Parts: sequence; structure tokens; C-alpha cells
Amino acid sequence: MTDNILFNKIVLVAEDNAINQMVVKHTLLKLGASSDIAGDGTEAIEKFKTNHYDLILMDIQMPLMDGYEATTYIRSQLKSSVPIIAMTAFALNGEDEKCFECGMNGYVSKPFTIESLSNAIEKVLSLPKEINDKPYILGNKNVAVDVSMLYDISGNDESYIHTMVQTFLENMPVTITKIEQSLQAKDWENLYKSAHYAKSSLSVIKIAEMFEWVMKVEVNAKNRINLDTIPALVQKIKEKYALAERVLSEKFGAAFQSY
Repeated sequence: MTDNILFNKIVLVAEDNAINQMVVKHTLLKLGASSDIAGDGTEAIEKFKTNHYDLILMDIQMPLMDGYEATTYIRSQLKSSVPIIAMTAFALNGEDEKCFECGMNGYVSKPFTIESLSNAIEKVLSLPKEINDKPYILGNKNVAVDVSMLYDISGNDESYIHTMVQTFLENMPVTITKIEQSLQAKDWENLYKSAHYAKSSLSVIKIAEMFEWVMKVEVNAKNRINLDTIPALVQKIKEKYALAERVLSEKFGAAFQSY
């Protein structure tokens, strides 16, 4: 780690396990930082509201409010771009993507070493300030929408971004309707094609969890497996999109058409 990158820094640690709290606090002390401990996401938010922190280490699995919910709240409600690093024992495929979707800047698996934690911290704190100052995570505790790719590919062209959002809001309801119709007809070929189309759109405007569910529908329909799980997935996709649709409309002032 770059010398003194954490010198005089104050880190908020959101972690419910007492042993892990002691480990993280001791590790941060060795890296030159002081820290405050929060036992869950709700406590972390309250501490963050009343204190200054240079970095948050956010456990994923916590009682009352988990790390995803707490991060989404900090980004969307408190409008803060403070660097947040996820800490999780669940090193699953897609877990890192889910962390970034809700607004986290980095990711470290537990149990971590002082080297792995310091590397994750250095990577985040070394980012250009303008990157951390543009979280572009919209939503609330029920939905998180990441529109950062729109800003990246447009060069912050607001007119282009509005057009992209409007196109997304016009096309996604149509695609979801096609998914429902194909499911009702047990037309697995067109179901997987419609799900694939939706997945492509969701790779640009990222809605937490929805991308994962659409991908499962695509894979299951294409391979004719776990077909009994598809109706529940489609229902969750509809409900999540309805929440995201309103968030995008309120942010960009775009008219939307519910399906």
C-alpha cells in the first residue's frame, strides 16, 4: 500500500460480528487509520449522518439493514460519494457486480489479510476524485438503478442521456410484455430471446437484482430447465421494474408507459 494513504483517515466499519469488529479495527490501526464501529446498517447510517468519515467498510450480511440497503440509502438519500468497500464471506459469482450496482466502490472477501484489505483500500482511495464524486446511483431501499454507464459513454451529454432513458422506458415494458406472453404460451424459444433482449438493455441501465433474474429466465428457457421457477422470476422482474421506472421518471422527467 502507498505509504500513509490512511494516515489521519477515519473509517466507519459496519460489521455485526464482535470478533470481526476487533480484527478490522486492529488492521486499520496498523494501516494508520482510526475507526468507528456500527453493528448494522441502520446504526452505520446514523453515525454517518453526524460524523465525517473518509471511507466505509460495509459488511453485506447484517441484521435490521444489510450492506446493500445501507449503501443504497447513503447514495440515493444522503447523496454522498464517500468511498464504500464491501466486505463479505459470500464469494459467489455475481456478488461483486451486485455490490457495484448498489453503489459500492470496491470489494474484499472475508477472511481477508492485511494485504488484501490494504490493496482494496488503496485502489478505491487512489481513484480520481471526479469518479468518486459521481455515484450516479438512483433509488431507495427498495430499488437501486445505476446509470453511470450512460454518463461514461455520453461524456455527460445530458440530452443524449435523457434520450437513452426515454428509449429504455419505452422499450422495457414492451419487452416484459413479450416475456409474459411467451411464458403464457410456453414458447420457450421466444421467451429466451426476449429475456436476452432485456438483459442487453439492463447491462447499460443497471437495476440491482433485475439483471440476475432476467439472466436466469434466459438460461432456463433456452435450456428448457427449471421451467417451474420462471413464473416467479417474471413476477419479481415486473415488480422491480415498476419501482425502477418511477425512479428514472422522477430523476429525468421522462414520461413512461406502464405495461
